[in-house]
Amino acid sequence: GGFLSQDGVLMTDHMDRTTVSVNLSPSLLDQHLTLNLNGKGVFTSNNWANQSAIGAANRMNPTKPVYDENGIAGYFTHYDPSGNVNTMATMNPVALLTQKTDKSSASRFIGNAQIDYKFHGFEDLRFNVNLGIDYASSGGYTESPVGSEQSFHDTKQSGSGYHSDYSYTRIDKTLEAYLAYAKDFGKNHFDAMAGYSWQHFYNESSSYAYKLTDESALSDKLNPKSELFLVSFFGRVNYSYDNRYMLTATVRRDGSSKFQGKNRWGLFPSVAFGWNIANEEFLKDNETLTTLKLRLSWGQTGNQAVVGNYDSQATYYTNLLGSYYMFGGQVINPITALGYNADLRWETATTWNAGMDFGFLNDRITMGLDVYKRQISDLINHIPVAALGNLTNYLNTNIGNLESHGFEFEVNAMAVDTKNFTWQVGANVAYNNGKFTKLTASPNDKTGVETGGISGGVGNNIQMHQVGYAPRSFYVYQQVYDMAGRPMEGVYVDRNEDGVVDSNDKYFFHKPSADFTFGLNTTLTYKNWTLAASGHGSLGNYVYNNVASDQEMIADCWTNNFSSNRLNSAAWSNFHQACYLSDYYIKDASFFKIDNVTVGYTFPSLFKSAKLDRALGLNVFATVQNVATITKYEGLDPEVYSGIDNNLYPRPRTYVLGLKFNF
Repeated sequence: GGFLSQDGVLMTDHMDRTTVSVNLSPSLLDQHLTLNLNGKGVFTSNNWANQSAIGAANRMNPTKPVYDENGIAGYFTHYDPSGNVNTMATMNPVALLTQKTDKSSASRFIGNAQIDYKFHGFEDLRFNVNLGIDYASSGGYTESPVGSEQSFHDTKQSGSGYHSDYSYTRIDKTLEAYLAYAKDFGKNHFDAMAGYSWQHFYNESSSYAYKLTDESALSDKLNPKSELFLVSFFGRVNYSYDNRYMLTATVRRDGSSKFQGKNRWGLFPSVAFGWNIANEEFLKDNETLTTLKLRLSWGQTGNQAVVGNYDSQATYYTNLLGSYYMFGGQVINPITALGYNADLRWETATTWNAGMDFGFLNDRITMGLDVYKRQISDLINHIPVAALGNLTNYLNTNIGNLESHGFEFEVNAMAVDTKNFTWQVGANVAYNNGKFTKLTASPNDKTGVETGGISGGVGNNIQMHQVGYAPRSFYVYQQVYDMAGRPMEGVYVDRNEDGVVDSNDKYFFHKPSADFTFGLNTTLTYKNWTLAASGHGSLGNYVYNNVASDQEMIADCWTNNFSSNRLNSAAWSNFHQACYLSDYYIKDASFFKIDNVTVGYTFPSLFKSAKLDRALGLNVFATVQNVATITKYEGLDPEVYSGIDNNLYPRPRTYVLGLKFNF
């Protein structure tokens, strides 16, 4: 059992969570039947903070007070010359937090029953059945009071306030069964397995919102439901000789209800070979090189996770309030045909891998090197649809092929190992280079696929998928600078030299994915003291600073009868209007983060019991998480997976004091 109570970084953010778990593992029938029964219950209550306050805090004029007796509910409020709430102004971030209630409660049960039976008289053959269920139910409400500033900023509410109720239920069920056979024949080891898997995912939700003033509906009562079936047949064969040569072959045939017809099923094989060279006669007695292993593999895996449950099927949508109409004296609620892609199919990743494992001085120093090449065919992405090309603006589509290659290297060493002092260090580095090799969504691979929507403007995208370039590469105009190095507003390079700067002059400028990622860790012990630290970083990753591009315009400092905050970088760029598509806002976001530092002291025997022949040990430790970030990036956090920095929820720095008792 456990209980956690935690405040978030934003004011009013709070969570309480209680967990209870039970595990039983009886053996029956003379150890031939083994049962593993697991159950875990989680009960959570949340008070969610209004994350709109993050952007409002960036924009709010910092010279204005938080509180004002002339404002709404005692908070400073922007008014227009007529004395009405200025709905164009930045909202008070503290009022956004305190004048919105968003509470929820959730319960979850995860249960699993695994039955393993060794056949009597033929113990090399086992039958295994695994049954699992994951049930989650949650519900809550959000409310903004009548007359609150944020209610005036919503055109549907116009100060009426609102209340919304919502609920969600998810039930995931799993059945997996397989037969496994294992046998040793002298120096030969052989095992085989064949099985079947069935999974069912079901969810339903409901929501309804209304005005507080007259309880009139702000939305229809919705009750959407969805389900997904996954079925798999799989098999594996392992063979090894004398713990020197190892061969593994697997095959899966997976079916998903997300796809239709012949596209529903996918076949995904793999094969791997290992050679334990250190066990060969010519290395058996080598005291320097104690581990040497070669690994080779090829395999395919399928992906359907990014696809919606009904993206490949014709579905219809019952329209909401605002789209009803009168016909023949009756109110007609129309239904709308939704877009779909009947040709959706499995995304397939094919990987070639070669690796070596090394160990020196009785494995006091270990190393691992892997070199790989990966090809993803029928890559799935959510992309814009050409006008009149479907019944929607965006659709999940198999857009093309992506190829990547790279390496991963890690090393661990016990640098010092004495009676009173030890020092262990470890490091890893990975390199990856990927680019599109084909775009089926683009005629002759000539035009790319836009992606990466940004805040500011209408329909602005800052990234592009294109053959020959990395996924989500930035596609922008090349900024022109004056003699002092300042960017010139709206002035870009005419790259095709036709005398006109237009969309044909955009170019590919960096990518969000890193060339290199790396990690470091170390542990030092001196007698009963321990010091441990770890960190990670990346090189060659770039971020589009959407906070800056949306908040540097000098023209927005005073407009619509209110003043708003600007970044201090606005004094350098001096843009009067937004320059969203300029490469000026694409910044090097390479970084190194110190993730954890822990200091501890162990009292090995605080209390000894001769009767029990054991002692009570105590470890006292202090930990700091998210210690520091070293980077040239001027935004809030350089670690942005999508490459677009737009008002991130800040990562907290956490301090932990702990006691561990050992009985």
